Amino acid sequence: MLKRKLKLILDVVMYVLFIILMGYHITGSKIHEILGVITFLIFIIHNVINYKWYKTIFKGKYTLFRRIQVISNILLLISLTGMIVSGVMISGHVFSFLNLKTTMFGRELHMVSTSWGFILMSIHLGFHIGILIRKLNKKMKNSMFEYIYYLIVFLICAFGIYSFIKTKIWNDMFLIIKFKFFDMNQSLWIFYLEHLAISIVISLMTYELIKISRNKKERNK
Repeated sequence: MLKRKLKLILDVVMYVLFIILMGYHITGSKIHEILGVITFLIFIIHNVINYKWYKTIFKGKYTLFRRIQVISNILLLISLTGMIVSGVMISGHVFSFLNLKTTMFGRELHMVSTSWGFILMSIHLGFHIGILIRKLNKKMKNSMFEYIYYLIVFLICAFGIYSFIKTKIWNDMFLIIKFKFFDMNQSLWIFYLEHLAISIVISLMTYELIKISRNKKERNK
């Protein structure tokens, strides 16, 4: 029970930090680097706690669901590794003692790995929110708040899709634009709400696709 609570706390903290790290222009470079190191350390602890998962990679039968989950987890690991490596390469504060020369490759790697890491983290979350969603759905069903609950979910998803299109995050993912531009006049609350909504809608889409796949499999039995 204690281990489960620790895992949950670490996962929530890591998720929140990841969202905050998306706002480099808000935190400033020094705080951004410090939070980045903290996030990476939590990620290491997360993997140590879940070390048994790595032992199961080459065991058991691979269903479509398991293939997608394993591939997305490995890609997330690669993205986060790319983030910390590139972060060290372009560091101007925490790792400045290494006297590494900032290169365009380091900046581009950081931009690509960060954007992919954000998307993959959201997909990863979608694999693990099933219990929470089922509890919420059960609690809200036939209650006086049922329609309000579904309206809120709809609005979050609509805002998330709008924000995804507005931010054009695919430009960073595929290096279509080689420089990251921020709207310096945008409210920090709007910025973080946009990215939180994007993450939530990707997580919910992942959850729904998993549910559809499982239901289809059960019908074919």
